[in-house]
Amino acid sequence: MEGRKVRELMSSVEGDVQPATDAEGMSLLRSMRDARDAPAVFKASLAALRAHNPDTVAFACEGVDDKKVYFQWIKNSNIKFGYEFIVCNGKEKVLKFRELLRRDVAGLNKDVYFFVDKDFDGLKGYATGPDVYLTETYSFENVLVTSEVLREILAVDMHCHSEPQIRDSVIEKFDEIYSSFLDVTRAHNHRIYLARRLGINSRPLPDKLNKLATVGLLKVEFAEKSVNEAIVLDREPSQPEIDQHEADFGSLEPRRDYRGKFALLFFARWLELLGRDRNSEESSLFGGVMKPSASATIQYSLDSIASRSLPPYSFKEFIGAISVDKQESASCR
Repeated sequence: MEGRKVRELMSSVEGDVQPATDAEGMSLLRSMRDARDAPAVFKASLAALRAHNPDTVAFACEGVDDKKVYFQWIKNSNIKFGYEFIVCNGKEKVLKFRELLRRDVAGLNKDVYFFVDKDFDGLKGYATGPDVYLTETYSFENVLVTSEVLREILAVDMHCHSEPQIRDSVIEKFDEIYSSFLDVTRAHNHRIYLARRLGINSRPLPDKLNKLATVGLLKVEFAEKSVNEAIVLDREPSQPEIDQHEADFGSLEPRRDYRGKFALLFFARWLELLGRDRNSEESSLFGGVMKPSASATIQYSLDSIASRSLPPYSFKEFIGAISVDKQESASCR
């Protein structure tokens, strides 16, 4: 009898339960992700870190890719202190984590520093300070896509170590092709710039090169997708809004100030094409140069590109100031 009542009750409950809609399911997933990435969670991680090692410096950054590059740059900065990363999964979350620590009365914010991409919106109205490094360029990726990095790759990974004239000619071609890419994607950057300045939400930005441009070894062409299809906004900027920001956007220097992730997508693809050309019997850019005994590298990860770069002077200054502070603190004990 008792078992039958339980079964009837369960049947009644199951009948009342309605399956979640797709929208409700997505909303729940977003809520779970937001809870996992909340500043309070990062604060708890920091507290656990402090309990284990009170003197460790903590660097909060936007994402895993940021961590990989900053690791390389810190390694090249000759530091003499221990550190750990806290990955916050987004610029806004880094800034909110910083604000949370600024209000902490227990001094948990001591020896915590923040790495933030400048993007098109800087610190988004949050205060500057000696605890935050804001990139000089749009993002760290812009620092990786340079002729200096290419020169290192040519010498080490493409085995042009004794061919300075070839390295110079390839770099000249790179400068030409990269400028073409920036011209082709100017409208994409302009649209993103307007969205950030006007507070217009956008769908996730393209993470595939073919949505932006068709990149060849010797030329760059427009993608099949229109700019409006690639960069989808919640609403279109009005003409007065476009006119209002035209001069400011026009003053940007594309290599420094355009979206760095787009630049890195271009660079990785062009390096792949360049490596294939280096290995080819009918090379376009390495004609007259003996083929190396070892094949040139074709695929380049973020880590491998970052390892060929040097930290910007402003970053070395930022890290140097932390080193001085740590040394002074140690001498006062």
